[in-house]
Amino acid sequence: MKNERAIMIIYGFIKLINIFLGPFLTAYFIKVSTESIVDISIFNILTYFFLATFGIIAGYVVRKKNTLFVLRLGIIARFLCILFIIILNEKITSYYGLVSFIYGFSSMFFYIPFNIVHAEAVDEKRRSSFEFKLNAIKNIVSIIGPVFLGTSITIMNYQMTAIMILLFSICQIIASFYLKPIPQTSKDYHVIKTLKKLLKQKQHRKMLIIQYLNGLTFSDSVLGTVITILIMLSFKTDFNLGIINSITTLLSLLAIYLYNKFYKTKDDKRLILISGSIIFLSMILLAIKTSPITIVSYNVIYGILGTGILFFVYILRLFNTAKKIDSDNKIEYWAISEFVLNIGRVTGFILLLVISLLGLNYMVYFLVFLSIIVLIFPYCLSFINKN
Repeated sequence: MKNERAIMIIYGFIKLINIFLGPFLTAYFIKVSTESIVDISIFNILTYFFLATFGIIAGYVVRKKNTLFVLRLGIIARFLCILFIIILNEKITSYYGLVSFIYGFSSMFFYIPFNIVHAEAVDEKRRSSFEFKLNAIKNIVSIIGPVFLGTSITIMNYQMTAIMILLFSICQIIASFYLKPIPQTSKDYHVIKTLKKLLKQKQHRKMLIIQYLNGLTFSDSVLGTVITILIMLSFKTDFNLGIINSITTLLSLLAIYLYNKFYKTKDDKRLILISGSIIFLSMILLAIKTSPITIVSYNVIYGILGTGILFFVYILRLFNTAKKIDSDNKIEYWAISEFVLNIGRVTGFILLLVISLLGLNYMVYFLVFLSIIVLIFPYCLSFINKN
């Protein structure tokens, strides 16, 4: 139980840090850059390229060293990333290559070992209730965090808020000492060999496809950045961005609670497909007419059915699938999984860069494209075994 509590504390802190380095960093780029969308696109392309690359390297280091050593290294690197943002101030657009390098390093040296600890923390029977608790903590942070960050940035500035965020990195390091080490059964690291194994197995092959689509749509993807841009252009302030993100998170928490109450042991395929279809329609409406009303409507629907239902269902299937991997291949599995996820993200931001160079008038076509991916994602997800 001590291990589970430490995971929840660390995950709660990383969620707040990610909100700061996600939508609010995007909003900061919009404020300080004359070519904000181009800069955002290039920053994210570089970031997720480094994430994909460092994911493979982090897996190797975890295999040769130990899980918790690499995890703490990732937390310290994230601390340095925030410190660089404070030092660079408005010059950040001139050094986003350096920031994205540190961001990529810190993320993968955190998430590869953390996912291994997370996956092994509980068995499949307790997975749903554990993930609900984890998501409850994450979502409470996501409700309070955007309002806190939006208010703080509006009253003070991005740099002063970053100084406060540094303290949370220190708390993560302290919490990591309560985690239970994961013993390594082998010192050999075989990424290509493991990939060939995964591609031969139907469920794992489908899960890798889902990871790629997830990188395009749900998990820190270009879709979230596009919506942040639309919110900032429509509502203008960080405070409104924070309020909208908090409302979305509250709705997703309610949706996860209802899922756990009514669908924990039931077949959820129909629910998955219906959720994806409704999100698709809301995105089409947003593409046809972008306004404060359609933006808020989309966020409400996405909060309930996207981050609420679909992403929770995805997490359950991802970690249950990971539990079935041979112990000698678990590190390689997570390195490959994160690599594919980040290639999806890179694809999305390359497309956003093309759109920004062509002109914002083409954004509507990009939204339509993303809406189609959002429709395909749940269709693929429905074919993965729930347990």
